[in-house]
Amino acid sequence: MMHLRSVLLLILLSVLSGVLHAQAISMGGINDDIPRFAVGANYNYFHANAPPGQCGCFSLNGGSGTILINVTPVWAAVADIAVAHANNVDNTSQNITIVNYLFGARYTRRNSSRFVPYGEVLFGGAKEDVNFQFTINRNSFGLAAGGGVSTRLKRRLGLTIAEFDYVYTQIPNAANDRQNNIRISTGVTYNFGR
Repeated sequence: MMHLRSVLLLILLSVLSGVLHAQAISMGGINDDIPRFAVGANYNYFHANAPPGQCGCFSLNGGSGTILINVTPVWAAVADIAVAHANNVDNTSQNITIVNYLFGARYTRRNSSRFVPYGEVLFGGAKEDVNFQFTINRNSFGLAAGGGVSTRLKRRLGLTIAEFDYVYTQIPNAANDRQNNIRISTGVTYNFGR
């Protein structure tokens, strides 16, 4: 898992070095030029499940940071690092913190509307810290698939109105080592190169 993170980080840094000059991408008259590079800060709500066969569902709250590199007018490379935490899960003294570090592609449907829908698929890993009897620190595979709607507020400032993602992880749980979670996000973006 550590090797995978190192390779993904190296790829991300290589791509970033080529686009930091932040030239805008021409939309060919469809819309205004789009930024080459954007960073975002988001609030996240997770609806998580517990052992299979019973809901035992609980909620986590947290935040995430995103880096987006528009490669073409419709395709972008995305890095998403999210942290979520819950205290006293199911009225126990168990506290859970989950970190997702995911990378992938985003497809954006641009048109003349100020509201811009998008869909994305991200792969990477998940890390869980739990204080159940003793501190447990686990890493696993993770993926997210979903989409949302964004809009521009000002020339460089944008808003992610809402994003809905299915988040799958394989964190060991003494049952089937699979979690199927829902994440809802909203936040702001800052655009470079417009």
